[in-house]
Amino acid sequence: MATPDPTVVEHVDRAAEPTPTAQPAPLCTFQVKNLSVWYGEKRVIDDMTLDVASNAVTAIIGPSGCGKSTFLRCLNRMHELVPKTRVEGTVLLQGDDLYSSTVDPAIVRRRVGMVFQKSNPFPTMSIGENVVIGLRLNGVRNQKFLNERLEKSLRMAALWDEVKD
Repeated sequence: MATPDPTVVEHVDRAAEPTPTAQPAPLCTFQVKNLSVWYGEKRVIDDMTLDVASNAVTAIIGPSGCGKSTFLRCLNRMHELVPKTRVEGTVLLQGDDLYSSTVDPAIVRRRVGMVFQKSNPFPTMSIGENVVIGLRLNGVRNQKFLNERLEKSLRMAALWDEVKD
């Protein structure tokens, strides 16, 4: 895999609507400094530095195998689930070092989600069970709350009328 070309990262600024009680947002949501990633002995990202602006849409584009997904996995420490992966450098999320020895990777993954290109539902579960599995795995047992979240989520995806029965 090649190192992502920094010229393919584009920022599209979106003006945030101010709220009367809003605190000033940090200038950067992510600051990545000197990031290098290895799979075994193969370096797949070499000394990458990138600031990801707050309140902006950032697109990371490039050909297959150039390191886009590897880079994104470094933002929520998902790469740690891949055997023989090593990361060097600094990744800050709103100023917090995600790789500090005091940071729990599970907490990072709760703060920084990832939506995969291809959905992968649990095949033995219903649509509804797939939608609320994250809540259940995090200890939510209140069935009324789960049903409300299920309906809200499916309505937001314009699927409630299709699957409510």
